[in-house]
Amino acid sequence: MKNILKYNKWMLLLMVFTFASCEKDFMDVNHDPSRAAESTVQLTFPAGVGSSAYVIGGYYQLLGGFWSQHWTQAIGAPQWREIDSYNLQTSDFDVRQWGELYSGALNDYQYVRNLAKSKQNWSYYLMATAMQAYTYQVLADLYDKIPYTEALKGAEGNLTPKYDEGSVVYDGLIAMLNEALTHDYKTFQSSTNPTATAVEPGTDDIIFAGDMDKWERFVNTLKLKIYLRQCYKRPAVASAGIQAMYTANANYLNDDAMISIFANQQNKRNPAYETFIDRLAGNVTMSNTIFSILDSAADPRLPKLIAKNKLATPAYRCLVQGDYFNTTFPTGANIANLSTPVLTGVDPVYFFSKAESNFLQAEAIERYGLAGSAKTKYEAGIDAAFARLGVGGAAALYATGGKYEYPAAGTFEDKLEKIIVQKWMAMTNNQGIEAFFEHNRTHYPKENAKKPGTTGYVHVEGQFTISVNSSTGNLFPKRLLFTESERRRNPNTPALESINKRVWWDVKP
Repeated sequence: MKNILKYNKWMLLLMVFTFASCEKDFMDVNHDPSRAAESTVQLTFPAGVGSSAYVIGGYYQLLGGFWSQHWTQAIGAPQWREIDSYNLQTSDFDVRQWGELYSGALNDYQYVRNLAKSKQNWSYYLMATAMQAYTYQVLADLYDKIPYTEALKGAEGNLTPKYDEGSVVYDGLIAMLNEALTHDYKTFQSSTNPTATAVEPGTDDIIFAGDMDKWERFVNTLKLKIYLRQCYKRPAVASAGIQAMYTANANYLNDDAMISIFANQQNKRNPAYETFIDRLAGNVTMSNTIFSILDSAADPRLPKLIAKNKLATPAYRCLVQGDYFNTTFPTGANIANLSTPVLTGVDPVYFFSKAESNFLQAEAIERYGLAGSAKTKYEAGIDAAFARLGVGGAAALYATGGKYEYPAAGTFEDKLEKIIVQKWMAMTNNQGIEAFFEHNRTHYPKENAKKPGTTGYVHVEGQFTISVNSSTGNLFPKRLLFTESERRRNPNTPALESINKRVWWDVKP
């Protein structure tokens, strides 16, 4: 992890601003949110989105791809062994990820929120609040405790913010999202309505192109995810929150929330592709965990997610998780001998997918006995996952007797397992970090108690296995370490915890 190449963030932001505006001085966006306005909401909002996309769709996608067992380290290359063996250091995922999200994305969103609120520009206020809450939750789920209530207050002299418990962060996110929804964010300024204060977003909204109905759905879907994530730790909070949303007939996303402004040119491509495929010779291979279940089901998505190796007679060859010293390959074998993720330079970065939204709703309906059909939402999630890849055949797999049939007569856990496994499959190559979080929350896909190659190990398709070269024995990773920069500069940084210690909401037995 020490000498890896860095995706050119500023080229991504250049694309964002070229797409959104032709105003001057667009790079000057990372202002302290308490300072007087020097930029505009139209310029600063897409900068924040670009910052979130650079990290979440880049190195966090890599981390999640490995720890959700979609990806694993190739033989003959060392780049990602620390991730694959759970041997991270405090210097990993530091300035370019943690630092970027705080000084870039979160700071930019706060700037937009402050400026928009001062002008009662409630459209941009809702958009920035939604993306700030989304980004905060990713950090809270990775680190358990993060600066939140005292964050982004450097201008007030607080350079050493306290770390808040995850539950405090979650309650704060729900409160800020609810508050943003109370304002009139759909009545825009116009010649016929000059007294309105909300400004209609345009191309500077690189997620929904100014569609505020979709932003409202984004907020509701995010709230649903926040509540479900704490369903085992705080069941009353989760139940009450979700019941209230369904009583109010909240609408949820029925579209992908993504940015898709990438171009197939160097430094303008999807951040995961640019760094981990193009610049590092593609030393990411597919894990046998995801391959085995796709292959067993003869799932039509298989060739859209996993590429055959590049030998004279191409074939699927995926590694058991963490088996990067595999000795069954010929001397000199490398990535050409292995299957690789199907990624392109123009793939979107997803914040939510339509499939994920449907799976979240399916779980909520099933878990809390809400109005609606969990089975219908489950099948809609699978349909959306297939449609995203441009393939058919989903209905045959979830039909009666099919591999993915919904167990309508089964137990709740039977149903939950089906929902989460399909969500995990749908997130292959595009939402790895969310797949990792959901596995930690639900423990689906199931985990094999034995490490591959040890006495008593039996392969089960789609079942998580401890990395063959795990540095933590038979323990799976659960979190990132508090960063080196924070430990040096902020005395309020909590004591280091083991990478295997569960975060606050991960309490399911």
